Amino acid sequence: MKKAGIMTFHFCDNYGALLQCYALRHTINTFPDINAEVINYNPNWSFKEYENPVIKKRYLMKLERFDEFRKDCIGAVSPVIYDINDAEKYNYYITGSDQVWNTSFSFVNEHYFLDFVPQDAKRISYAASIGLPVDSPKLNRNVFEKYIPKFDNISLREKTHIPFVSQFTDKEVCSVLDPTLLLEAEDYDELCKDASYPDGDYLFLYFLAHDNSAPLLINYANMIARKFNLKIVYSLPDIPERSFKNESESAFHYGPKEFVSAIKHAKVVVTNSFHATIFSLLHHTPFFTFLVPSMQSRITDMLGETGLSDRIIYGYRPLSDDMLDVDFSKADAVLEEKRNESIAFLKKALDIE
Repeated sequence: MKKAGIMTFHFCDNYGALLQCYALRHTINTFPDINAEVINYNPNWSFKEYENPVIKKRYLMKLERFDEFRKDCIGAVSPVIYDINDAEKYNYYITGSDQVWNTSFSFVNEHYFLDFVPQDAKRISYAASIGLPVDSPKLNRNVFEKYIPKFDNISLREKTHIPFVSQFTDKEVCSVLDPTLLLEAEDYDELCKDASYPDGDYLFLYFLAHDNSAPLLINYANMIARKFNLKIVYSLPDIPERSFKNESESAFHYGPKEFVSAIKHAKVVVTNSFHATIFSLLHHTPFFTFLVPSMQSRITDMLGETGLSDRIIYGYRPLSDDMLDVDFSKADAVLEEKRNESIAFLKKALDIE
């Protein structure tokens, strides 16, 4: 049986990072005569410490759930590798998804460009993301020039970076779905069947602290919650409860399964997260997405193609009685077509008949 090793950011405490890793490995392992494993590499990632005892307790609960997910769901059970030369040998090496080619991240190194791969193995990028404008001074062009020509199959998550990467290779560079979209809602229902979620009717407020949009999201969540009489379930650890006008509770301690389950059962999601938007799409949960500059292209591309650009919030939008009514039919059809194309790319890259 052929073996494939996946290089990605499975070591961090980010929901999207672990769920995309799970989805890619799970998808490949449905193919015949191949087994995919996660290369358990950690580039000396360190977790944040919290002084507040309540927040620290919630964070430790979260880390425990993440560790359980790594062990039980993505198979990262071998000893942690800090020296990539200790990694097992594979027939195929896959880098991606997530921002594995974002050279502004301190923990991104040339290993994510598969610099350690044996000469006779096949190099593949699946939905690799750069996460930077091509004219950014933080984008290390030399690394791309050095390693991209060595790849056998190249796919990116964002279409906007295809011209940049294409200049370093004579092979086709295409865009494919984020791995989380390779699976359908029913697949995640099976994964998360034992996960808990909040009681009653609630709004799930999930945002990443990448910019200063938190006050906008909190204000908009408060307005929706008041209009529809919803409890607010929020993700960040250090928001005072007085920030919310309705009943509220923290979701900071959630693991990946609880994250997906909370989105599925919410009445509405307010977010600036790409993956919270994805799981809202998959589970047909009404959502509103605020744009973060570093994620703008991937969110606008995805929602534009699925006919849901109206779910993007540019600062403020008046409330209406029908604002939670969303037609997901076009999105379902588009995602099914793109899912088939993305799986076809993987099968071709992995020499699956």
